[in-house]
Amino acid sequence: MLFELIAHRYVRRSRLITANQPISQWDSIFTDSMMTAAAIDRLSHHATMIERQAESFRKQAALSRTQTT
Repeated sequence: MLFELIAHRYVRRSRLITANQPISQWDSIFTDSMMTAAAIDRLSHHATMIERQAESFRKQAALSRTQTT
């Protein structure tokens, strides 16, 4: 279903995608490598990609909640 959403919105609307895995590991998300390549192609065409290498904000918040109790 994710691929269908990507394909439907391709060049029609803006998209913001966040992921907790790097693109190099997206083969585990899609059913086959051709679908993975097609999705990445559609997402990266005319795209600005920003990679953030940091801890998750939600993970940081969860850790701080457990440390205060």
